[in-house]
Amino acid sequence: MVSAKIVEVREAATRLRESLPSSIDAAALGVRSKAAFQLLCAREALIWRSEELARNACDALDREDLSVAALLTRALTENAALMWKMWEILKARHTHSPQALNDVLMRLLAGSRNRPDGPQAMQILSCIDRMNKAVPGVRASYDSLSEIAHPNWAGVAGLYSKPDPPQYLTEFGRGLRIRRAPST
Repeated sequence: MVSAKIVEVREAATRLRESLPSSIDAAALGVRSKAAFQLLCAREALIWRSEELARNACDALDREDLSVAALLTRALTENAALMWKMWEILKARHTHSPQALNDVLMRLLAGSRNRPDGPQAMQILSCIDRMNKAVPGVRASYDSLSEIAHPNWAGVAGLYSKPDPPQYLTEFGRGLRIRRAPST
C-alpha cells in the first residue's frame, strides 16, 4: 500500500520535472501589470522546490529514512499551503488595488523573516489553516509531521528505539516498532 503511494508521488514528481520552465519572459506575457509575472515567478519557483522535495522524500522512504521523509513532506505541505494562498490571491485579484496586489505578491516572491527592509514572509500556519478549511485533515497531518520534525518523542525515541521494560533493555535502529495498517 505504502509503496503504491510512493510510486504515485514519484510519477507526480516526474510530471513536474518534465514541465519545469527554464525562464519566464515578462514581455511575452503581453500584459502591463507586473502581477502576472510576479505570480508566475513565485509559482514556478514553488514547483521547482516541490519537485525536489517530493523526489527526495520518496528516496528517503525507500531507504526507510523516516525522519528525513517526514521533514521533506512537511516542507512539501508548506509549499502546497503557499500555492493555495496564491490561488486565493488570484481568485480575489480584482478586489485589490494594483499596489496592494503588488505588495502581497512580493511577500510571496521575496518574503523573508530575516530582512527587516524587505517584504515579510507569509505566515505559513495561517496558509495551512486556510487550506485546511477546504481540505480537512491538512492541519492534523502537518502537526503530525511537525512532531517528527522536532526532536520530540515521535521524531527521536519513537523512530529509533524500542524499549523492552521486562528485560531492562532498549533496542536502537530503524523500523523497530510494529507498523500498524491504517484502519479502513
